[in-house]
Amino acid sequence: MLNYIIWNVNPEIIAGFHVRWYGLFFGIGFFLSYWCLRKIFVNEKLTTNDADTLTFTTFFLLLIGLRLGHCLFYEPEVYLAPYLHPIITCADGTRHIDWSGMFRIFKVWEGGLASHGGAIGLVIAFLWFAKKSGKSFIWVMSRSAVVIPITAFFVRMGNLMNSEIYGVATNLPWGVIFVRDAMMQTNGADISTIMAQAGLVSADAVQTLQSFLSHCLPTTSVFSFESLWELLLKYQFLDENQLRPFVDACVNAGILAPNHPTQIYEALTYLITGGILIAYYQLRCKHDKPISSYVILAIAFLMIFATRFCFEFIKNNQVDFEKNMTLDMGQWLSVPFIVYGLFFVVVAIREKGKENPA
Repeated sequence: MLNYIIWNVNPEIIAGFHVRWYGLFFGIGFFLSYWCLRKIFVNEKLTTNDADTLTFTTFFLLLIGLRLGHCLFYEPEVYLAPYLHPIITCADGTRHIDWSGMFRIFKVWEGGLASHGGAIGLVIAFLWFAKKSGKSFIWVMSRSAVVIPITAFFVRMGNLMNSEIYGVATNLPWGVIFVRDAMMQTNGADISTIMAQAGLVSADAVQTLQSFLSHCLPTTSVFSFESLWELLLKYQFLDENQLRPFVDACVNAGILAPNHPTQIYEALTYLITGGILIAYYQLRCKHDKPISSYVILAIAFLMIFATRFCFEFIKNNQVDFEKNMTLDMGQWLSVPFIVYGLFFVVVAIREKGKENPA
C-alpha cells in the first residue's frame, strides 16, 4: 500500500551545468501555448505575425510581472529598501550607494516569481495588443486564456522539480516527502536512537554516531533533512539504498512528515481548465457557432483563481508575515480575479439570453 512518495529529484537537468528543469518546462509550456495561439489567430483571420507580436510582448511583460509581483507583494521590505534608503554605512564608517541591493530585483535566477504579478503583466500585454491590432481587449484576453493554462501546467511541474511551493503535512497516501526541502527539529541523540531501532546502525556504533552528530548538527536543532542525509552518506553511516528505510524511520518517529503536493493539484487544475477551454473553442468552430469571449473568461478565471484560493488553505506560507493572516497573500490577490470571473458569468448569461429571447 502506498503511504507516501519520496521525492528527491535534482532541479538541475545535468548537475553542475545550472540548466534547470524549471526553465525547460517553462520553455516547453510557452512554446505549446504559442503554437496553439497561432492556430487560433489564423482561424480568426489574423496573421502569424500577429501571434508572434503578442507572444513576444506577453513573454516580456509576463517575466516582469512575475518578478515584480513577488518583490512588491511578498518581500517589499527586502527589494524596496535599497531604493528607499540607497546610502549604506559600512563597518569602517564609509558610506556608499547600495548598488548590489538595487540590482537584486533583476536577479530572477535567485528565485521569487509570483503568478498574480504575472497575470497583471499579461493584462498589460493584452491591452497593448488590443490597441495595436484593433481587436477588443476582451477578445484578445479570451483567446489568450484558451492557451495560458498550458504554460501554467508546465510551470507548476517545474515547481515540483524544484521541490517548492508545496502544502502542509498530510496523512493522505499521495503525500510527498520533499527530501531536498524538508526541515527537521530534533537532535543527534534522537537520530541515533531512531536509526538503531530501525536497524540502520548496529548497537555498538550508536555511541559513535551520537557523538558524531552532536558535533555536526546545528545547535538550533532545526536543520534540513537533505543536509543530514548527505552527512550520513559522506561518512558512510548509511548508503544510497537506505534512503527509504531511513525516511520511514523518521516518519514513524514523528520528526518528518509527508506534505500535500499542491504543485500537482494546481497543475492538474490547469490541465483540466485548458482541456475544457480548447474543447469549447474547437466544438464551437466545428459546428460554426459563435464563440463567447465571456464564457471563456468565466471558465478560465473561476477555475484558475477559485481553485487557487482553495488550495492556499493547505499550502505552506511563502513568507513569514502570512503566519498572522486569516487569508494569505495568494488568496487576497485571487479575490479580484474571482470577482471578475463571476462578472463574466453574469455577462455570458445575459449574452446568451439575447441570442435566444423568450
